[in-house]
Amino acid sequence: MNAKGKGIRFEREVKKAFEKAGFTVVRSAASLGKADLFVEGVGSIQCKVRKTFSIYSLFEGVDVLVIKADRKKPLIVFSLEDFLEAFKR
Repeated sequence: MNAKGKGIRFEREVKKAFEKAGFTVVRSAASLGKADLFVEGVGSIQCKVRKTFSIYSLFEGVDVLVIKADRKKPLIVFSLEDFLEAFKR
């Protein structure tokens, strides 16, 4: 499975999940810079799929994770399922 195809399949999966939850979604195909999707009412979304992410070990046993790198904005991380449930229209 090549990386580009894997990424495109994941973008489509995320797009379908947002649409199923009632959001309007546009797949940008690089027209929005780094964003892969634009979700009305949410904003730009970057989708990444990799074999492993070290963030998962930090996420174990919690519902929400807040992370921050030096001199960067804090980020909130939670599952796509929990996000869609919280913001369902």
